[in-house]
Amino acid sequence: MREWLRCAACALSLLGCGSDAASEPVLDGGAAAAWPATLSEAGLFAEGASGALAEGVRSYGVRHALWTDGVEKRRHLLLPPGASIDTSDADGWVFPEGTRVFKDFLVLGERVETRLLWKAGPTIEDCVFVSYLYRADGTDADPVPEGQADARGTAHDVPGTMDCSRCHLGGADFVLGLGSQQLDRATFDAWTAEGVLPAGTPFAEPPGDAREQRVLGYLHGNCGHCHNDVHPLGSRFGLRLALPVGVTSVAEAPALTTSIDQPAAHSGLAGTDLIVVPGAPEASQLYVRMGLRDSTAMPPVGTELVDDDALDDVEAWIRALE
Repeated sequence: MREWLRCAACALSLLGCGSDAASEPVLDGGAAAAWPATLSEAGLFAEGASGALAEGVRSYGVRHALWTDGVEKRRHLLLPPGASIDTSDADGWVFPEGTRVFKDFLVLGERVETRLLWKAGPTIEDCVFVSYLYRADGTDADPVPEGQADARGTAHDVPGTMDCSRCHLGGADFVLGLGSQQLDRATFDAWTAEGVLPAGTPFAEPPGDAREQRVLGYLHGNCGHCHNDVHPLGSRFGLRLALPVGVTSVAEAPALTTSIDQPAAHSGLAGTDLIVVPGAPEASQLYVRMGLRDSTAMPPVGTELVDDDALDDVEAWIRALE
């Protein structure tokens, strides 16, 4: 189903991953005519572009959030009436036609943008996604398919549709953050009781002690959507940072089995040649690139600040591997 993506000839500038991916395929976010003309027409709110959510909209929380410089986020899901999510593939949930996923971004308590991913047809080719930038008076928000740097006078950058697709290519139905490893317990239990999640859907926890769980969860939520078996990058590099539901021991986690003493993408970067060197974070390119904010930084998009807490956890985790 995704072969047409792998063969698409969409030449891009660097993908934000340094020279790792000079010409990866992307989606264009759908034809402009398919986007709701304003956020107030997108189905999130009962009226206008603020206030009460529309009937059927469910808010949800995640355990391993994508780092976006600490910006506050609010997440919402709108399914067709009576629909449920197909979770038969525990690592790749499939959403019914008509599903809309929204994410609000707030800076100092004020909404700056809302992102929409809409499965407008039965296949992944029908996905429509775009960011809406709030007007100065907050009455509505308008689509910005090209993105917007320093939106509304803040340091927050709104991504363009091309930027969004570069990561979402690695998610089932292009949806990220909705899965057995990501949903928080309260949301998972509520959706199971409502029938949104079928009976038997597994709730997965990363294995290991508290630090190992944080590290494996962070790598899954921030890096696993590109470093997996679905994203086109996966066919070029062996590193796997997504955490499959069936993994129950740290020793089996792909973040270890595909990284320790394995050649890194950028040989010689900051004196590193291997992805992870047990006991030596400063010699581990995974750790080093997490601490950069240039063309070789990881994660590559949506951030201008280093996640110091995550970096500290990964440093301690690598030291403990010795």
